[in-house]
Formats: sequence, C-alpha cells, structure tokens
Amino acid sequence: MLKRLLLIAIALLLALPAFAQPQHSPATEAMAAFIAEARAAGWLQIAPAEALDFIDAIAPFVLDVRNPDEFAAGHVEGAVLIPLAELDARIAELPQDLDTPMLVYCKVGIRGNFGLVYLKMLGFTNVRNVRGGIDAWIAAGLPVVTP
Repeated sequence: MLKRLLLIAIALLLALPAFAQPQHSPATEAMAAFIAEARAAGWLQIAPAEALDFIDAIAPFVLDVRNPDEFAAGHVEGAVLIPLAELDARIAELPQDLDTPMLVYCKVGIRGNFGLVYLKMLGFTNVRNVRGGIDAWIAAGLPVVTP
C-alpha cells in the first residue's frame, strides 16, 4: 500500500510541469516585443547602399562594434568604435537621446546584430544593422576611411 501511494505521489510530481502555466517575466515580454518589431521592420537590417543614403540624409550615430585592429584596417567615415565586448561598459559614449537614429555594423553582420539587440534592449528606438557588415559595404564599392 505504501509503495502504491509513493508511486502515485511521484507520478503526480512528475506530471505537475505539464499543468504549469508559462511564466512571463518583463525580460521575456521585452524580447517578444523586440522580435515582433524586428520582424515587421525587415529584421532591422539595412543594405549598405541604403545605409550610405541614410548617413548622407540624416547623419545617424554610426557604431562600429568590431575590434580596434579591424577598425584601423578601414571603417565607415564618422563611425565611433566601441567593440561589442566593451559596449556595456561604454554606454555613456552612446547618444543620450534614445530616439537618435543609429547604424551598427561589424565585419559580416553577426556582432552588429548582437549590438543592435543590446541597443534595443537599452531602449534605443531607431537602430539598424548594416546587412553583411563592412565586408558587404566594401563589396558594394562604398567608401571607407583608412589611416
């Protein structure tokens, strides 16, 4: 009898997660909102030629999240270098106005996307990642600054 009660108790404990409701934390809700916005806006990506037009027309804050040696090899004119690994420690160097238009780029787009997500989570509202990064920018024949 005791074994039977123990088996029933274990079975109930194992079944509890199946009846549990998912928990929605503020972080989960923020990420869901970001994904919905990103999906509606083409995943917040901008082609290199469009990015150059955006720079010429609006003069956004241009953020290069590559490493210093990559930046020195060539970068978009006017770009501010804050390597992705340092972004959280250098928030004070970002625009104070969360509505400031921003472009983020890296070498091929991956670190740029991480930077974009981080900036969106900080509350920046107008951020785009250059699709394909500086490699796509150069392949499109767009200008870069080299020392």
